[in-house]
Amino acid sequence: MTELKQSVSAKQVRDVIALGKQYSKTAFPNPSREGCPKPSTLRAMVHRDRRLALKDLPVSHVVNCSPCFQEYSRLRRRCVLVRGIQGTVGSLVVLAVLFAAVRFVWNYTRRSGEPNISQQRRAQPEPRVAARQAPPAVAPLAMTVDLASFSPTRGEEAGGPTKKIHLPPKSLRVTFLMPMGMEPGEYALLLKDSAGTVFKDTDAPGRMNDGITSVDVDLDFTGAPRGQFSLMIRPPGLSWRTFPVLVE
Repeated sequence: MTELKQSVSAKQVRDVIALGKQYSKTAFPNPSREGCPKPSTLRAMVHRDRRLALKDLPVSHVVNCSPCFQEYSRLRRRCVLVRGIQGTVGSLVVLAVLFAAVRFVWNYTRRSGEPNISQQRRAQPEPRVAARQAPPAVAPLAMTVDLASFSPTRGEEAGGPTKKIHLPPKSLRVTFLMPMGMEPGEYALLLKDSAGTVFKDTDAPGRMNDGITSVDVDLDFTGAPRGQFSLMIRPPGLSWRTFPVLVE
């Protein structure tokens, strides 16, 4: 004959225990509370007081007395709840202490890595005060030259006119008024000294105002030699015209 071995699952064990607890709550009424232990003994049993030996615990009475069993169950639930709260609070305290320690180490490391402000100030060299400052830039001197009063020559060679354009040895912004009949447009200007060295070679727009065309040109004679120059102007679509210039 073969014996069948059946294993008992954990769920079945829990079901049996739950059924036993439910049975013990009401199956053993004891209205006169005969033989019931003191409440302090039940609390010691709930808290697993090590001062009480197993033989001193009223286990057999509790499981056979429904009022004592219900009181024990109530005290046990409260004990488990209190322990759970204490465990949570303890975990939060440990986390808070750990966070404070990490924050302290991080702040200490950051402060130790940064130099002191007073040390930085001492390490920085004192700025040197310039003994001599550069003079401010001087705006060009504005001048107007009416070329209608001069007799230019055509081509690159001057024909020996005696009347000259007199300019000071400074930084100038000259407005040349073109003779009557000159149209607005792009004007070419070429300035050469007596040796033929080109001093200025540029293009400038000619603008008409009240029937007269004017051309603005910047000329800097501050470092140029004194003497005679030749100013050559070519109006748009026409040939070069030369005007004598004297810088003095």
